[in-house]
Amino acid sequence: MTLYEKYSIEGIFSLETMLNDLNIDTKLINEITIRYSTSTLLKEFIEKLKKTNENENIQNIILEFFLIADRMKPITCNKKTLSKLTGLSERQIDERRRAREIPFIQLTGSNGSGRKIILYDPYEFKNEIDKNRVRTIN
Repeated sequence: MTLYEKYSIEGIFSLETMLNDLNIDTKLINEITIRYSTSTLLKEFIEKLKKTNENENIQNIILEFFLIADRMKPITCNKKTLSKLTGLSERQIDERRRAREIPFIQLTGSNGSGRKIILYDPYEFKNEIDKNRVRTIN
């Protein structure tokens, strides 16, 4: 039986009851209820919970969505760090950024301590870098 089937009475699903039975804190339940109408990620999370079998491990779903949310957050670093992560020199990173070959980074404004790089999507950035590496001919 899915959680949706378990917590639906005459076709009406009770999110609050489900979260209570999953031992979610009341404060968090209230926050989820408020944000549910505006957050697409939270909606996806609740929909996945609804489809989950009541015997399945809910913690895996929670961690999966926690990681999704964390990936969505931009990362800031300097050119030296980005160079170490990518294997490209700082000059190569600048050249590719200026040529708009790397669309997933942006420089911050100068605050006297040097400009930081905002990396919007680390996975797409890595894919873009890997795509332009030397390829073997088949």
